[in-house]
Amino acid sequence: METTREMPKIDSKTLASYILYKYGQMSHLKLQKLVYFVEGYHLAYFNCSLVDDDFEAWAHGPVSRVLYNELKDKAILYGNIRYDLEEGETSPITILEEKLFISQIEIINEVIELYIAESGITLEGITHQQTPWIIARGDLLPHEKCSNKIDKQLMKEYFSNLLN
Repeated sequence: METTREMPKIDSKTLASYILYKYGQMSHLKLQKLVYFVEGYHLAYFNCSLVDDDFEAWAHGPVSRVLYNELKDKAILYGNIRYDLEEGETSPITILEEKLFISQIEIINEVIELYIAESGITLEGITHQQTPWIIARGDLLPHEKCSNKIDKQLMKEYFSNLLN
């Protein structure tokens, strides 16, 4: 576990672009959950955030509002979105290689590979069983709207337990 030096960060849009570019198109729902899982495991493994975004305890699971706002006009919840590299644009893989440590990219890839075969609905169900989302939701019914923030310390503790 690397905790002795300051770990670089990226924004959630860069992480989402990387996931879509490397792993292919997927639903907005699935992408949100993968970004959340990456953040959770990064917190657990490195004791710090990869992205500055807060995650909110929405009815369909954790959501980065920043990423949601970026994608809301491009995709519906279950519709697939993809990343198309524009001519002359730097690939998201290169961007991560330039900004992050190799160990961070390895964790990102390990987490994605752990969950990539699952559907967005399955990933939603997984998050609904996890303590950080449950606590942030409080007494709300499953279908009720919620913008409560998921505590990053709870995420770190929860995902640390998964690593052990």
